[in-house]
Amino acid sequence: MPTAAPRRRLINDPGFLRLWTAETISHLGTNFSNLAMPIVAIQLLNASPLDIAAINLAETLPFLALGLLVGVLVDRLPRRGVLIAGDLGRAALLLLIPVSFLFGVLSVPQLVIIGLLLGTLTVFFDVAYQAYLPSLIPKEDLVEGNSKLEISRSAAGLLGPSVAGALIAVVKAPMAVI
Repeated sequence: MPTAAPRRRLINDPGFLRLWTAETISHLGTNFSNLAMPIVAIQLLNASPLDIAAINLAETLPFLALGLLVGVLVDRLPRRGVLIAGDLGRAALLLLIPVSFLFGVLSVPQLVIIGLLLGTLTVFFDVAYQAYLPSLIPKEDLVEGNSKLEISRSAAGLLGPSVAGALIAVVKAPMAVI
């Protein structure tokens, strides 16, 4: 009776490790900015509760409004490119916050627009990474791969705001975004 070939461990798969690392960093950044942007608005712009609600809505509205459309678009685009563009775009948008603050032009409407664009790029990233995984690893490793990615997402949800709060306390909100 032939023996089954040993299963490849995902922890040794360089492609999966790159995706896992990028996805973990990305979710940490997303959770970090979800706390940092309202604090920036409150501390520096004396934002009202309605302003904070608008910023939070702008960050989450793209998931509801664009989810299905983005899924169709991502199916027609190179997924790895979508992942890279999504992360680079979000990094550039977040850098606008401290730069705008340094130049004295930071405003609540600007944070709303940044939040809307961040949310949109996050939808693209989330859809692309979920669709990219099955093309990256064998079918029999999908449960393990998805488990590792979801553990990272959950950990980022816990650590992101905690790290953001501590860093904001030390270096002030706009510089913590960097």
